Formats: sequence, C-alpha cells, structure tokens
Amino acid sequence: MRLCPVSRSISLFHFLPQRRPYSTPRVAQKPTHAPRPSSAEAILALKSRPDPYLLLKPQLDHLREKLLKLLGSAHPTLTDIAKYYFLHPSKQLRPLLILLFSRATNGLGTDWDLKKWAAECEGAGGRAEELDRPLSRPDVLNDWNPSMPDHTASFASVFSLIPPRPLKHPLPPPPRRLASSEPLAMVAQDTDPLPTQTRLAQIVEMIHVASLLHDDVIDGADLRRGAASAPAAFGNKYAILGGDFLLGRASVALSRLGESEVVELIASVITNLVEGEILQMNKVAQQGAALVGASYVGGDSWNVYLKKTYLKTASLMAKGARAAVVLGGAREGEVWKEVEDAYGRNVGIAFQVLTHIYMFCLFVLSMTGSYPVARRRCPRLRVGRGCARKAWGGRPTAGACDRSSVVRMGRTP
Repeated sequence: MRLCPVSRSISLFHFLPQRRPYSTPRVAQKPTHAPRPSSAEAILALKSRPDPYLLLKPQLDHLREKLLKLLGSAHPTLTDIAKYYFLHPSKQLRPLLILLFSRATNGLGTDWDLKKWAAECEGAGGRAEELDRPLSRPDVLNDWNPSMPDHTASFASVFSLIPPRPLKHPLPPPPRRLASSEPLAMVAQDTDPLPTQTRLAQIVEMIHVASLLHDDVIDGADLRRGAASAPAAFGNKYAILGGDFLLGRASVALSRLGESEVVELIASVITNLVEGEILQMNKVAQQGAALVGASYVGGDSWNVYLKKTYLKTASLMAKGARAAVVLGGAREGEVWKEVEDAYGRNVGIAFQVLTHIYMFCLFVLSMTGSYPVARRRCPRLRVGRGCARKAWGGRPTAGACDRSSVVRMGRTP
C-alpha cells in the first residue's frame, strides 16, 4: 500500500479540521494585500493541474459504450428515445465524480478486502459479467434487451413450471479486517474503480437523463444540448415514457449491486427530484401571484432556492458519491462517507448556482438587444424555470432590469 497520489484523485484531507499552532498576539497592523496574479499566470496554473477527464478517459469511454447496451428494448422507438440524450455530447460530470471518488477512497474502507474479493471471485456477484445477470428467472422478469446475452430474453417459449437450479457457492470470503488505527493517508491504494462502482456511475447518469426527459416536458423546452429536445423530436408522451423506462432499467441495475444502503441512497434521489420539482412549481406560482399589485421580495427565497437546488441537482451527486464509498467497503461511522457526501452536496449546489448566473447574464444580454445571440448560446433561456429570479435573490436593488420581466422568465410556459 502507498500514499494516495494527488494527481489521480481529489484530495479529501483538507476537509478535516487542522489544529493551529499557538502564537502570541500581535499588534494590529494595516492589512496588506498580495499582488493579484496576471491572467497569463492564472492560465498557466490551470494548465498545470491534472485534467480529470484525461485521467479517467478509458473508464469514461467504456462506461458510455456499456451504458448504451443497457438501454435496448423490444420496441425500437423506446430504444431510440432512451439513447437519444446519451448520443449527444455531455460533460458526464456525475459519472466522473463517482469514478474519481472511487479511485480516491478504494482501500480506505474497513470492508475493502471483501469488496475486492467479490469483484474477482466467480459467483460472488461483483464481477462485471455477473452484474448483467438477472436475479430472477428471465421468463419471470419479461425484460428483453437485444444488446444483452440471451438469458434476458422473454416470451421465447410457453411459460412452464421450471424446477430451480442449485446455486453455485463461491469460495469463502476473506475475514473482515478491524477498523484501522493508522493515519488516514496511509491505507489508500492506487486501484481502478470496481465493476460495481462503474455500474453505479451508469445508474446515476441514467437517472439524470430520465430527469432531463421529464423536465423538458414540464418546461416545454424545444432544445437540449444544442439539438432538438426529446419532446420536440418524439412528442411529450414518448418523452415521459422514455424517462420512466430509464428509471426502470436503473432500478433493475441498482438491485444487482447487492448493497441495500446503496439502493436506499439512490432510490431516495428519485423522491428528491420529484420534491424539488414540486417545490419549484409552487414557488413559481407564488411568484406569479405576487405580480398582481405587489412585488415579490421573500425573506426566505434564498433558503428555498438552496433547498430546491439540492433536491433537483446536488442530491444525485452527494448520494452518488456516498454510494461509491459504500461500494468500496466503507462502513457506518467511517469519515469517508461523510466527506464525500459533503463534497458532492457542495459541488452540486455550486454547479447549479453558476449555471443559473450564466443564464441570468444571457437574459440581461437579451434585455439589451442581444437576445438572438444569447438565445443561440443558451437555447433553454426561454424556460429558465426561475433561474433569473433566483439569481436576483429577492433584492429589489440588485440591478436595473425590469423586475416583472425577470419574474416572467421564471414561469413555466
């Protein structure tokens, strides 16, 4: 075992509290500001940092290729819509975070030896090919996927009573090691993500795309990722059914990971997505009512905004990161689960806030006569879903734009 390389993962240890050495008080002095680095120095510093996408490019390419094979259906139209958003370029931010966290923490959990054994031992359920095998008989599942092995076919013959086959018992697992008392940075191992962690990254991306399909129907969006949205290309009914299909396939894959806590974490994300959408719709309705003779300045608007942002965006990142550590062998009470949950939550909220600020700036451009340019750069500007109002933050003196126009931007058409 060796130290966890900084270049291969996100450093987790700066989150831990550090004790400051005691020093005698000093006489107050006029604060001095360090010179700001030039733009050239800032660009050079950014280029010197490792690119996480290059670091994990082989795993991301394999993840995408395998993910498309999970989406096959007996209905060609359903297959097309399920794969539609996956075939367009995307950042793959959520799978990237899960794979990075897996590499950063594999070997740290108390049950790491057990998880590694399950990924290598035939019959233990953790090998890549075993994650594609159904837990129930194929003729019971009735879930046919032409891209998967024949054992997923259904209705191939008349249903009959089939005697169960005896299970193959794998070799006995290794004994659990005791909780380590070594320093935190001394037990990390340089290892690729386990097959279960890679499958988790695929599941998280499937849930994310399912939410996009449903969101585009709710918002009436006509563009997504620079191309026609799924509702525009297939219609609202197919878009809704395609999202439901993705959630179904994700749920099946989730059950085969063999970890109850991971199932609980990811299943609760779907609940969070619905709650976040309802919270947003209710806030938009209140906002519309405030246009009639009164301005909308809510004292709790920022807290509501953060809660909505967590439910709709950060929840999937936070719980996905936490689930990755669980699949890597972390047990209850180990700090890795809490660190990754906090990191995923903060990154998710920051990511969405920056997106809303960007959309708000494009809206300001459109207000100053540059709307065609802004519309091309941000196709979903028309259905900002409250982004402009949220960026406004309930502050009536935040800018010179027409406030009623800002509020109208947030209403679902």
